[in-house]
Amino acid sequence: MFGYTFPIEPMMSSEDQAAYRAYYCETCHQLRDGYGVMSTVIVSYEMTFANIILNSVLEEGVIRDHPNNGKLCVLRHSDTHTDLLKSLAAYTVLVANNGLVDDKVDGPSLKSNLALLWLNRSIERARKDFPEYDELIMKGYGILREKEAAGCSDPLEMGKASAASMIWVLRRMIGDRWTPELEQLFENMGIWVYVMDALEDLDDDFKEKQYNPFLCGCDDFTTGKEYISKNIYRISGIINSIVTNIQSSYLKIREKMRANQTVTDNIIYQGIPVAVRRVMAGESKMQPSVRNLFSGRINRSIGSSF
Repeated sequence: MFGYTFPIEPMMSSEDQAAYRAYYCETCHQLRDGYGVMSTVIVSYEMTFANIILNSVLEEGVIRDHPNNGKLCVLRHSDTHTDLLKSLAAYTVLVANNGLVDDKVDGPSLKSNLALLWLNRSIERARKDFPEYDELIMKGYGILREKEAAGCSDPLEMGKASAASMIWVLRRMIGDRWTPELEQLFENMGIWVYVMDALEDLDDDFKEKQYNPFLCGCDDFTTGKEYISKNIYRISGIINSIVTNIQSSYLKIREKMRANQTVTDNIIYQGIPVAVRRVMAGESKMQPSVRNLFSGRINRSIGSSF
């Protein structure tokens, strides 16, 4: 598992831990059943969070835990069959493909090429199943690249542009059940993930001469840690505004959830602040990039805490 939207399990009840684990196991099994064992490497905290929120608002919200039948967990089949879960699995594969293509455009590497080869069959199947999702994702990617080429220095504007394709896909996926409240929450989450990613990538982007909104117009960059320290008030202001928006939009969704409110409370009010502190302190790489799985850059587990 990788990403930023993780729970703090030591602060959860045993029931909430079981509910969360049932969701991320089901998330993995949906990928395995729909797109092969290879695709399970892209299970993320972000996908699990989306599954919990959308299933708790639009479905019954309860995913039963998988019994241990002696098989390796990743080889077990899904016990829950809904169009929503299947669609989210396909979207996750297509987003992973987009991230790897972006890495390849920025600077072709053996690891990116290997990752694309590893996921090739999964990607082709997801494209065949949901070509409209792939079109929307690539449309959003094109807009984002245009803004990068124009040298946009506003991380919030870039975050909103980055989140746009996710919103378009979710609108298409959910149809008439999509609401302004869901859109607000997921847009804010998308902006937050983009900004966290940009902060974590400061050193790499500077070294590789890649675009980063925080580096635009910065002519005295030395290290990411020093940059964050020097600009702590501006960066904190940006992050605080995003987190406030996330919490505000989440409260509007929470009252509509049929289950799992205390699970998502933990993620929103405890997990997100911890993720922010870790990124600001430069403690470990947490960015949701599939390339990191092939680079050994992920350094965090589900049970990690403060």
